[in-house]
Amino acid sequence: MPKRVGHLYEKMCDKDQIRLAIRNGSKKKKHRRDVRRVLKDPEKYVDKVYNLLVTGTYTPTRPKVKHIHDKSCGKDRDITIVPFYPDGIMHQLIVMAMEPVIMRGMYRFSCASIPGRGNAWARKYVRRALDGDPRGTKYCAKLDIRHYYPSMDIDGLMGRLRHKIKDERFLRLVESVVRSNPLPGLGIGFYPNQWLANFNLEAVDTFILTLDGVKYYVRNMDDMVLMGPNKKKLHRAVKAIDKRLREQLGVHLKGDWQVFPVDARGVNFVGYRFFHSHTRLRAKPFLRFTRQCRKVGKALAAGRLPSFHAAAGILSRAGSLKHADCVQAKRRYFGGLDRHKIKNVARGRVPGEPFGNHRAV
Repeated sequence: MPKRVGHLYEKMCDKDQIRLAIRNGSKKKKHRRDVRRVLKDPEKYVDKVYNLLVTGTYTPTRPKVKHIHDKSCGKDRDITIVPFYPDGIMHQLIVMAMEPVIMRGMYRFSCASIPGRGNAWARKYVRRALDGDPRGTKYCAKLDIRHYYPSMDIDGLMGRLRHKIKDERFLRLVESVVRSNPLPGLGIGFYPNQWLANFNLEAVDTFILTLDGVKYYVRNMDDMVLMGPNKKKLHRAVKAIDKRLREQLGVHLKGDWQVFPVDARGVNFVGYRFFHSHTRLRAKPFLRFTRQCRKVGKALAAGRLPSFHAAAGILSRAGSLKHADCVQAKRRYFGGLDRHKIKNVARGRVPGEPFGNHRAV
């Protein structure tokens, strides 16, 4: 067993670390009132957080639970929300302290909620595997863990974390944050929970790589893609994975897992559908892109500007087409729009109008 790491709590009790946590945690959240309050006098809150850590008096705030509908996947989710001070800052400090420890044993192609390992990392891996080894990627197994976050065993998670970390003060802090969730399992919305959810599957990743018939494997949080040359071996691998998940983690795969020929259906993953010969954008994202193109096009034709949200969204979706074989589609739907105006709106450079205040389409 690798040597366990200690003195993580001491790293958190550093005012420079706290300043960095405030700076990192406030990114893309400066519209929030509680974040702006901290940024008005950051040194005051640096001292407050430092005192909470040194005296050990930090108690996690009971989070608010917000029910949302995630349009990207069509699922209803319960999101846990905490104030930026002290909880948001404390969450940042926890991740900054344990990130090097968790990264040390993490599977290279675990691609969710990890800096530098987003959808692009997963997309490149799948594309490279299909292009470089057509015979070795003849079949694909697509798996998903059922209700991964709500079903997680917190006792088992903390036990596995103790195999890596020996700082009991730090572990007590992490456990108090994790258990402050009023819902079962891990709370969706806590920053440390993204890292803990990936860490929890570390042993399963290692097990999958040893299975006969699994030649390529990539994971996007609880969404798994396995590829190999033999269909029967992939079927056996999926059953072995489900058994390991049940016995070791107390979770299980969704019943809709599938093993299929790649060229018959394509690998539906991270917003794309991958074939050996080409890559397509998934149907739903492509439909949203075409609808937004028509909406923005009508506004520009009427002499109006799109909203910041619409402009940023259409540029983002147009950018995703660069990585798919959709040249004609991009030319048809996006080619006739005034990109200069759309980019200026997204950059906040609309003459005579304040940033983000122009008329929405």
